[in-house]
Amino acid sequence: MSSPATDPRPAAVTRIAGRYLLFHAGAECGEERWSIEGTETGMVVVGEQQTVPPHPFPNRHAWRATLTREWRITGLEIHWTVGGHELRATHAATQAGPHSPAGPMWRVRIEYGGRLREQEGDFPESCEVDFATHLFNTLILARRDFAVGGEHEFPVLRIGPPFMAVTPDRMLYRCVEKGTFASPRGPLPAGRYVVSLTSRGEGQGEDPGYTFWADQDGIVLESYEGLDRARTWMRLVEYRREVS
Repeated sequence: MSSPATDPRPAAVTRIAGRYLLFHAGAECGEERWSIEGTETGMVVVGEQQTVPPHPFPNRHAWRATLTREWRITGLEIHWTVGGHELRATHAATQAGPHSPAGPMWRVRIEYGGRLREQEGDFPESCEVDFATHLFNTLILARRDFAVGGEHEFPVLRIGPPFMAVTPDRMLYRCVEKGTFASPRGPLPAGRYVVSLTSRGEGQGEDPGYTFWADQDGIVLESYEGLDRARTWMRLVEYRREVS
């Protein structure tokens, strides 16, 4: 998918923004507001998500990700608040020196409760990043093409509560159908995808994953808890495209 946020042509879209409603066990429990904006070197993706009861862990997190023009993530900053506690995490992709045999690395710095935790590991070109927002589904779809029945498996760095640290894994995206789906802009051509983890060890059981609909630009329109489409997880309710 080409980037609608960095098209250099006159009157091109330079920023897209939207709002998701969030659900837990079928009940509305919060929202996320987000934007994707073009820059001279790539894109900046910003989001702020807040969950409230009946979500079992009401919390708020604000985040900011930087990307190349090819939708390759280069950094992620997270400020997470739950109860009276705050956590800040800084993730960054770094390149090895010109004479180093090492490839790109992913480095993490986490500050919580007066303590500092750090991580680092390999970040090869085929690797993706998965974070607790559906905007990261868009980033993954942007780097791949799918026909119905098509699938892509890749290494992934999963980032999420309770410490916003990295857990390496392997992830599989499958396109299971194409059709038309409702959106704030009216019915749109869209695809439905199933996401699952493929690295479960013996005795852990197969990961059934979850499913979502996304438009032709990879913007997630609606997702579901697991594979049951009667249990909405997230729904896009606002969408704006701004032109230069």
